[in-house]
Amino acid sequence: MKALKAGKHVFVEKPLCLTEEDLGKIVDLLNSYDQKNISNANTTDPLDNLTNQPILMVGYNRRFSPLAQIIKKNLGDGPIAMIYRVNAGAIPPDSWIQDAEIGGGKIVGEVCHFVDFLTFVNGSLPISVYAVAMKEPDNLNDVLNISLSYQNGSIGTISYLANGDKSLPKERIEIFAYGSTLILNDFKILSIHSQGKKKEKKLLSQDKGQKTEVKRFVEAILNGTGEVIPFEEIYSASLVTFKIIESLRSGGCLKI
Repeated sequence: MKALKAGKHVFVEKPLCLTEEDLGKIVDLLNSYDQKNISNANTTDPLDNLTNQPILMVGYNRRFSPLAQIIKKNLGDGPIAMIYRVNAGAIPPDSWIQDAEIGGGKIVGEVCHFVDFLTFVNGSLPISVYAVAMKEPDNLNDVLNISLSYQNGSIGTISYLANGDKSLPKERIEIFAYGSTLILNDFKILSIHSQGKKKEKKLLSQDKGQKTEVKRFVEAILNGTGEVIPFEEIYSASLVTFKIIESLRSGGCLKI
């Protein structure tokens, strides 16, 4: 917040913030830049136009992975069905990550990654969420299923599982669309099943897009091209995680 107020471009690792209240404050701050830019557009002083909104970037790297880009190119604009299975691994209850006031917990601190990826893949924002967690002694809510629906009719499921075996690859994404199925295994292998045939794209090593996201952020600053991830998608990813927690508490399906 201090950096944004000072007009600095900001790259923050996920999560963007830990509470819905802080998310609202960030929105208000960026809206104040929008109003300032509108005001400056009506002036004749060219220096006034230097007051541009700073770029806010969150480290949602997976959308920048090369295999994710191939998936995006192979999908149309219509509704699709998505399944994202995460073999997250257990983290002790006394870890800072599990502390809601420091790390945000696994939902706010990590599930946001997968929420963002499904938004990127289907090309529209989520409009409802329903979550159910497996009961366990520590009440960490790190074994859960999340069901999402989207503006364009797409549906998505995130299965976040901290009770599996480490020998299983961490992430597997299945996408069903227009008679075709795309399967991404741990950001190493992409399989495309279509018209009774299978094609594969394999990387020499896992690439979750970290280097590319940083490169895109720096290029956006140097070239003045603006936001790398649309802010409405950054905002949505955080808001959805707060709604997931609310859904777990209420037991209901929530509008977003």
